[in-house]
Amino acid sequence: MPLAPGSQAPSAEVLAADARAQALGELWRSGPALLFFYRADCGASEVAGRVLPRFSELPGLAVAAISQDGAAETRAFSRVSGWDDRVRSLRDPEPWPASEAFGVRATPSWFLTAPGGRIVAVAEGWSRDDANGLAAEAARLLGSLPVVVARPDGPEPALRPG
Repeated sequence: MPLAPGSQAPSAEVLAADARAQALGELWRSGPALLFFYRADCGASEVAGRVLPRFSELPGLAVAAISQDGAAETRAFSRVSGWDDRVRSLRDPEPWPASEAFGVRATPSWFLTAPGGRIVAVAEGWSRDDANGLAAEAARLLGSLPVVVARPDGPEPALRPG
């Protein structure tokens, strides 16, 4: 069961692209953060991964993708998904301590945190409505207008379980 809204997000360590350890708590130190846990071989993660960069249209939101894969798969998924520098690509190496700390049982799993790390919203799998709801909640935290990250007429399906 994933951590529930209202819980404090754990500042677990993950690996940055250069293989250096990074504490997740650095992401929400100065503002809200969206954490996206995924696996490259997950169809729902593939759909959600293509939408993830659109969250970066919310200035001040840290967007991080946390892979449960090896370094090569993580780089390939990031490249295919078109993340560039809009999404921070991180790895949770086996035995997946960050995923365990957040209670991730399905991919993708999303956690929106407020500044300071309080979890505000959680979603699992791919849902257009959930993605747009996360974007709206992030905009609320930032005091900005929401962005639509998944259009009703877009190429992404309305729903794809993780």
